Amino acid sequence: MAAGVKVYRVEDADPESSSGIPAGTFPGTLAGLLEALDAARYRSAASGTPMVLVIEEGKNRQVIRRFEDGHETWSGSQAEIRSERADGP
Repeated sequence: MAAGVKVYRVEDADPESSSGIPAGTFPGTLAGLLEALDAARYRSAASGTPMVLVIEEGKNRQVIRRFEDGHETWSGSQAEIRSERADGP
């Protein structure tokens, strides 16, 4: 059985406040990640609605970044680091 293909998607953070910009799909490579980060930043500034960057692999989905007005407002990796520090000694 083949593993799911990893892709990055840029989409509206809240489906009810749609920006009208279709979701963008980028390859699961470092270059794809960099393009997706730029697209999410640009789309959030241009549309005025929050955008999220999602990593998808097969049926698994995880939001890894959130952008509002062209700025990153949330990062999954920073949230994990903060929770690990809180759980520490």
